[in-house]
Amino acid sequence: MAAVGRTLLIVVVVVLGLGAALYFLGPKTASRSQTLDIERPAATVLARLSSTPVGATVVEGVTIAEAPTTEGDTVTAPVAFADGGTGRVTYTVTADGEGSNVNVKLEQDLGPNPMNRFAALTGGEVAPLIAGAASAAEADLNALPNATFAGLQYNIVDLTARPFFYVENCSDTSPESVSSIVGQAVVAIPPVMQANRLSVNGELMAVEPRVVSNQYCYQIGYPYSGRQPRALLIGKTGETPAGQALRVVYTGTEADVIHQVYDPLDALLGAAHLDNPATREDDWVTYEVYHDDATQAGGSRNREIYYVVPQGTDISALTRIAPPSDAAAIPAEAPATTEAPATTTPAPATTTP
Repeated sequence: MAAVGRTLLIVVVVVLGLGAALYFLGPKTASRSQTLDIERPAATVLARLSSTPVGATVVEGVTIAEAPTTEGDTVTAPVAFADGGTGRVTYTVTADGEGSNVNVKLEQDLGPNPMNRFAALTGGEVAPLIAGAASAAEADLNALPNATFAGLQYNIVDLTARPFFYVENCSDTSPESVSSIVGQAVVAIPPVMQANRLSVNGELMAVEPRVVSNQYCYQIGYPYSGRQPRALLIGKTGETPAGQALRVVYTGTEADVIHQVYDPLDALLGAAHLDNPATREDDWVTYEVYHDDATQAGGSRNREIYYVVPQGTDISALTRIAPPSDAAAIPAEAPATTEAPATTTPAPATTTP
């Protein structure tokens, strides 16, 4: 009996020793990782991950608890689990040709429970979560525009509203359709304004407030001076956009403006979490001002493009990712405006629904 007792005592000591070793030397976190192939530039991907807002969902039951920190190509953010646990999510981004690879690592702090630390050897509670976290990251990142904002030059301006006469039209996104609409506006709109005793008081503008069924819908016209008409058979009166805006000076054809300006700006907005990259339906209001002959082959070669900042939007994440540059000058002299013979004192314009 004494031998049996000694054996049991040895077994208990060994078990306690193993438990103590597991407690003090075993893993203090449970973690799992998965690597993704993302068909988007590494700089755009890294910028979007580094600007992930607090409260964003990593996977169901796991949310970002504090702002991420970025060191080199690695983004780390504290997370909160639905059961009250804490941990981290880490994204490591590496360039892969024109795309990138992203390693997603999800960790959960285990606390003092030895059984939890033992379970960490097989991934613990994060094991069934990593697939969902990786899938969510993949869908989000591949929704970004396949463009880079590297080299994008923009500055921030404050716009003042001006009386604006315009007509509304929609066209498909082809350069030929856009150039055709703009060219027709140059010819057709000034006579209508003159007939209503309005003077052209600025350069042709095309405001694009929305995208409908993959068509660009414009308000195209001119700032004006003159008394606002009481009724109009053709056209409407309102105001040009006002407030803070991102401004880009563009010199090039209509065929190149999308990939040289709009795609990089949309990539920057998406990276800063200031626009849903999955759709153009919710894009910021944009508009163009034409400083040369918009009817020439290939469209205007000299224009300003503005992205109007939605009221109350904090753009600090955007300026941190890509700081603004000094204001760029318009490279060519703007053409003289066309005046109608009769003018009256300007009156405030109201927006026509």
